[in-house]
Amino acid sequence: MKQPDVLIVGAGIIGLTLAYELLQRGQSVRVLDQSAVGQGATRAAAGMLATDEELSEPLHALAAVSRVLYPQLVRQLFDETGLTSGYLELPFQLRQAKQTVQFEWVGQVDPPLLVQALRQAIEQRGGVIEEQVSVLRLLRDNGTVTGVETSWGQQVGRQVVIAGGRGSEPLLQTIGIPIDTLPVKGECLSVRLTTGRLEQTLFHETVYLVPKADGRIIIGATEHVGEESTTVNAGSISDLLAAAIDVYPPIRDAALVDIWSGVRPQTRDGLPYLGRVKGIDGLLVATGHHRHGILLAPVTAQVLADCVMNRKPEVALEAFCCRRHEEENTCRSD
Repeated sequence: MKQPDVLIVGAGIIGLTLAYELLQRGQSVRVLDQSAVGQGATRAAAGMLATDEELSEPLHALAAVSRVLYPQLVRQLFDETGLTSGYLELPFQLRQAKQTVQFEWVGQVDPPLLVQALRQAIEQRGGVIEEQVSVLRLLRDNGTVTGVETSWGQQVGRQVVIAGGRGSEPLLQTIGIPIDTLPVKGECLSVRLTTGRLEQTLFHETVYLVPKADGRIIIGATEHVGEESTTVNAGSISDLLAAAIDVYPPIRDAALVDIWSGVRPQTRDGLPYLGRVKGIDGLLVATGHHRHGILLAPVTAQVLADCVMNRKPEVALEAFCCRRHEEENTCRSD
């Protein structure tokens, strides 16, 4: 098996977008996932490209770059694959603390469609995606990570990126790298109106409603901190529906389409871990995005690809260093 330039652990939206970016830059890529493509935290996402009012300050610079990159990304994916990503720009109503802010438009994508387009584009460009592969530990030769031990044997890469959501923490611990994440289970459902159409995204304190291009409305999402299971609780769905009907009464007569859940990785300070791991050659991380993985996927791909290729990222990564919680911490972003 030929050694790829970059071995990526995790085939969610972060790992896939990074793989696509690296392939565009001429790197060979192999992506491993313990489940199926896009079935982890990505599955729990409604696809909104969040407003800055929903983000902590260190994320604003990343988000600004990512929003600019999205239209270009989805156009290029369509040109290469003929597959749409569900990109829309709709009016957006944000209601928090009894204050309502109306935005002329906020972008969104449809995560399953985006995942499908990314997968096809990656494979068309020669990238390899392997599913149902459990990654057990990192392989290390002195101060350099050389690959991973999997349920199917060893896989090596010139550089290794850990983008496995909640699974990133135990994997990094196999070589003594501590990160601090906790699971946040989110449950969602989708409905289809029998008449009429919701023409804007409604993001209120207890619920959000996200209309999609195909007429579905995504309703979400619960937040169960510390819960790893992906079962869906009937009471949670009932509460979401009641809140949705209160915000937008036509939901009462809508047809139920689907119900699902996913587990998002949240860090202690709400910031993702991005960049090279100080003191370990060949190892990079891109995890802990919590609710903002969809929004931050293009910029994460850009800055991580810059790191892989030893270029200075457009956005400084010091605030996102995976060793930022250690007492003596000097972060490296190039």
